[in-house]
Amino acid sequence: MKNDINLMNRIRLGDEKAFSQLVEEFLASAYKTAYLVLRSKEMAEDAVQTALEDCYISIMRNKEIRNFKAWFYRLVYLRSIDLYRKNSRQQAGNIDENPEALAALNSASAQQQAIQNENTKEMLGMITSLNEEQSVPMLLYYYEGFSVKEISLILNENPNTIKTRLSRGRKKLAEMMQKNNEYPLEVKTYGV
Repeated sequence: MKNDINLMNRIRLGDEKAFSQLVEEFLASAYKTAYLVLRSKEMAEDAVQTALEDCYISIMRNKEIRNFKAWFYRLVYLRSIDLYRKNSRQQAGNIDENPEALAALNSASAQQQAIQNENTKEMLGMITSLNEEQSVPMLLYYYEGFSVKEISLILNENPNTIKTRLSRGRKKLAEMMQKNNEYPLEVKTYGV
């Protein structure tokens, strides 16, 4: 967090590389979050771009930002909702078209990576088929590693609401997996 504050101060002083350093690690995840809301590659890119512009402007105006990561994801989420409201929903594309999003998924061996990629695609497909209230918290919790508290800040919801949405999302995923006979051991063992 101190590094974030240091980078924001450097941005205010005119360091051209500091902004890239500040947001670089969040871009792939921000894109996935926007994609999950908008279900369109182009619209997700637009939402992230708008969020980046607003982020830079806020930093330059000395806006107090305590937790940059949570604040930035909330900004991306809000810009995605704004864009969604402006435009009609388009058919879902393929998230595999974004190499940055896939680069975030790594593992030890090529075989393990192939299995992980296939499982990730299947799970992302199932998660994106859930309604937005459940899919966004699940992506942020399971794929981005945010805590319930951070997700509640990002989505501007009560933490108990986030817990409920995660629970309902897990139940729906379990039903979908059981219906398709996929991951039978996980459904029996973990309820997911």
